[in-house]
Amino acid sequence: MFRVIGSFSALRVSSRVLTPSRAFSTTGASLVAAAKPKRKTDAAVKKTTKAKAPVKAKKAKKVKAAPKPKPKPKKKTPTKKEQLDAMLSSKRALLKAPKSRAPGAYAVFLGEFSKVKRQQGMTTVAEIARACSASWNQLGESEKHQYQTKADKLSAEYEETLRKWWNTTDHNLVALENRRRKRVDGDKARLLKDPFAPKRPMTSYVLFVKDFVTQNKGAAGTNDITEMSSLMKSAASKWKTLSSAEKAPYAKGAEVEKSRYKQDQDKYLKSHTVGGTRLH
Repeated sequence: MFRVIGSFSALRVSSRVLTPSRAFSTTGASLVAAAKPKRKTDAAVKKTTKAKAPVKAKKAKKVKAAPKPKPKPKKKTPTKKEQLDAMLSSKRALLKAPKSRAPGAYAVFLGEFSKVKRQQGMTTVAEIARACSASWNQLGESEKHQYQTKADKLSAEYEETLRKWWNTTDHNLVALENRRRKRVDGDKARLLKDPFAPKRPMTSYVLFVKDFVTQNKGAAGTNDITEMSSLMKSAASKWKTLSSAEKAPYAKGAEVEKSRYKQDQDKYLKSHTVGGTRLH
């Protein structure tokens, strides 16, 4: 009896032990099966192993070549006539010439006087001109003569410089420069002249004006530009009131001037002409 019970209890124990383990084994198997990758079927293998169609390479886009630059239009070469016309219309001088004239006695005094006044702080041109005119009027004849001597020396130096320049200058270029000045400046043009040529004769009116200005300027003792302009206007008015008898001495002086000019001109042409060609 004991054995039967013992065996029965043993069976119960074993059943208790075995039942959970069986349950575990079932659950573990299902987990392992779930973890394993599913085996592909033949149809699936055929699908994946089927050769893929080759991918066509994309055609490279053609790069457009940069447009060729348009050729620049050729500059038209100006003709000789056009070049000459451009030269004569230009404001730029064709050659460099000496100053037009040498300073006079009053101009020499003005240059020295203005330099001193600027050093003293006087900068206005009008103030300097007025002060210079007043100072010049206070000078004696001997003092004015000193400035005249300086002016004569500068005039001689200027004439020498001008003659040297004339002898080394192309006179065809001088003629072109005079044409340019006439075109650009018109009647106000100051032309280049041959320093060797004799001075043109003075007319009766010019002789009268020269005499009138000398007399009245000596009385007024002035070189102011404004007053000089006033003197010139007064001379013109005075000339209109002169009778024929009063104008006669000046007319006679003009005839002397013409005769002198003709003689000087003949000498000049003889000394400055070789074979019909002028040397200057």
